Amino acid sequence: MDEFKEFLKTIPSIKQDVLNGRYTWQQLYEIFVMYGKDDKFWLPYKTGNSGFDLNMLLEVIKNIDLNALSSSLGSIEKVLNVASTFLDKKEPAKERKWYDE
Repeated sequence: MDEFKEFLKTIPSIKQDVLNGRYTWQQLYEIFVMYGKDDKFWLPYKTGNSGFDLNMLLEVIKNIDLNALSSSLGSIEKVLNVASTFLDKKEPAKERKWYDE
């Protein structure tokens, strides 16, 4: 437990995630015990949140299912087309008769 506490002192930014409810101290301790202090889980905290992490972005992009994304975008497009047909409907122009003038 002392080793875990000393390790946490090297990454003080993790405290904010605990306060925000993202993790509990118990979860972090279990990750530390199971995977160790050199696991990639700790990498964002060691490098800090000040910069843009290109490796994390590439990891996210690799995990995107393009077929599911395409299907979702197609569904959104259909919904927007249906909505636009309702919004674009105009009332027919009132036909003027000779006696309306």
